[in-house]
Order: sequence, then structure tokens, then C-alpha cells
Amino acid sequence: MKVKRIENKIFTFLAFVLILASIPFEGLGNSGYYTVYDIKTDKVLFRTAMDVHKKDMYLSGDNKLYEIVEVDEGEKIAYAKYIRTEKLPDVDEEVSAAIAVSQNTGEKRIAIYSTHSDESYLPSDGAASINGHGGIYRVDTALQKALEDKGVKVKVDWTLYLPHDAMAYTRSRAGAVKLLKEFKPDLLLDVHRDAVPLEEYIRKIAGKNAAGVRIVLGRNNPNLKANQNLAYRIKAIADKTYPHLIKDIFFGEGDFNQDLTPNALLLEFGTYPHTRQRAEVSAGFMADVLTKALYGLDQQKQVGTVTKTQKPLPGQNKAAATGIWILVGVGIVSAVAFMLLSTGGREMLYKFSKATKREFASYLGRFKRKKGDEE
Repeated sequence: MKVKRIENKIFTFLAFVLILASIPFEGLGNSGYYTVYDIKTDKVLFRTAMDVHKKDMYLSGDNKLYEIVEVDEGEKIAYAKYIRTEKLPDVDEEVSAAIAVSQNTGEKRIAIYSTHSDESYLPSDGAASINGHGGIYRVDTALQKALEDKGVKVKVDWTLYLPHDAMAYTRSRAGAVKLLKEFKPDLLLDVHRDAVPLEEYIRKIAGKNAAGVRIVLGRNNPNLKANQNLAYRIKAIADKTYPHLIKDIFFGEGDFNQDLTPNALLLEFGTYPHTRQRAEVSAGFMADVLTKALYGLDQQKQVGTVTKTQKPLPGQNKAAATGIWILVGVGIVSAVAFMLLSTGGREMLYKFSKATKREFASYLGRFKRKKGDEE
């Protein structure tokens, strides 16, 4: 009888978790964005549609590093304190040495997917959210073509990971693992767009109307240091070749599937109120920056050639092996583990902790969303 009661409690808990999983994740949904202030000066540092938590970090466009120290979830404001000014890597386009990440395949490979498949650009796509392949996939395609023009082999995952909710990263994790196992990319990119006022991202770069790009890193991620080093190198190159292209770098709570490989980044190409064409222009600039960051200037010119003296970054082969074991171990136990351990799972548990308060009540009828404020 006691065992029966325990089983009932477990069943009730799992059912409740599944209900919460269907609730749109507030920080990535349509309920507004966070404004983050410098706690000392009250100056606005940045805005983001992602949830902001204490201990999140932020690297500004002028390389000042901040830590989030106060968060008001109700008002969607946060305060950050200045830590230090970061020194980015020295970058010289005349130096031909490349970062060796090719795994000696003789090919340069980059994989692209979009966790939030619905994300779109209102002026160009007619809606900020499309139930299907949103405008973000046009940005994926623009990035793909620009990279291919530079001799990079690109794989774009067109899988839909809808709905845009707390479990989106859990669903896209399977796609990321598949890309790592089957395509073995040098770099894995999750492409998004933000949901803040357009002035945050409006740019004029190389004489063209463009959009700023934010790099997002998961700070609860064993590969954070490697991801950060790559992000800093990318920003250093972009700052020199396309000033203001890289808007900033946000270190958010979670892992965003970046624990799967040391060479993984989340990129936000602009925001929903401006045209998609701006994001596509920036995709072309980013292709140039990424190619230089990964393969060096000489490798850009030598299409498809990588010397055998170059070796993978530490952890690259390990990450690929990890991906294989994840696929082999798919089942009920691994599925539950993914829900608990992945970004989506953490987000879900975060929502669960407040289920008796605002979130669960909202799910039962009072939670409404405005179209357009997707991440």
C-alpha cells in the first residue's frame, strides 16, 4: 500500500513536470525584456529577452566585464557591477597561423541549427513568430552561403524544435548531438534573434545597413573556458575588421547545449523589429570573421586545405565521443536525465520552484503573451 502511494506521488510529479514543460519560458517568450543597469551609475548597460540571474556576466562592446548582482523579476530590471576591463587576444591579419580545429579531415566544417525555429523579423516576415520555419532560417541560409564562398563545408539542421518553450533546448540537444556525430564540425552554431527595441542592434557596417550580433555563452557549462576563448578571439577579429559588429557577450545561466563540445556558440543576429535583411548582411560579415578565427588568414585563401600538423582543440574528440554515447543511451532514463541536466531541464526546474506562484497560475488561464517578444 505504501509502495502504491509512492508510485502515485511519482506519477503526479512527472505529470506536473510535463505540464510545466509546456509553459512558454518567460525569459525567451513574449512577456518583455530585461533592462540591466550599472549599479554604480544607473546607466543602462544592455537589454535582453533572455532571463537574467544573479552571477550572470556581461562583456560590453568596449570590453568591460560586469557581474549581475541584483535582479527584480517582476519589473524585469537588473543591476550589474563592474569587474574589470578584459584584454582580448592580439589579432593580426598578417599572421597566417590558424587555430587548428579541423580534426585532420582536409575539410573545414561548420554546423548550424536554430533552437527557436519560429523566430522571425516583423518588417520582412510579416510576424515576429512563425509556427514553422521562421525567418531565422533565412539568416541560417545567408550564413551558410557566405561560409561556403570561403571554402567551408556547412550543414544546416532544418529540424523544427517547436514550441518555443522551456523544453526547446532539450529538443534541440538531440539535433546538436546528431550534427556532432554525423558531420563532425569544427564549430557548432545555434542561431537566434533577440526581442528588444531595434535601436539596440541597428548598425552601419562597411557602408551597409546591418545588425549587431550578440554572442551568448552558457556559464553552467564545463566547456565555458574554451567557448569563452573562442568568443573573445571572434570579437577581437570583428572589432578590427568590422567595428561594432559584435554587440557584446552575455554569460547566461544554463549551458545552451554548449557542454557537448568546446567549440559551440549561440549567436543572436539582431532583433525582431528590424528587417531580416540587416541580419543577413551581418551573417556575411560573420562568415568572414568566423573563418579567420577558426582557420587563419592563409587557410581562408587555401580552400579545403588543412595541414596534418594541425590537431583538434583539447576536448574536441572527447566531445564527439560523448555525442555518440548520448545517442546510444537514449531511452527513458536518459530522457529524464536530459530534462534534469540540460538547459531546458534547469529552466523547467526553475519554473517548477515557482509553480504554486505566478507561473503555474498563468498556465491555468492568466498567462498571455504578446507576439513579437520572442528571444
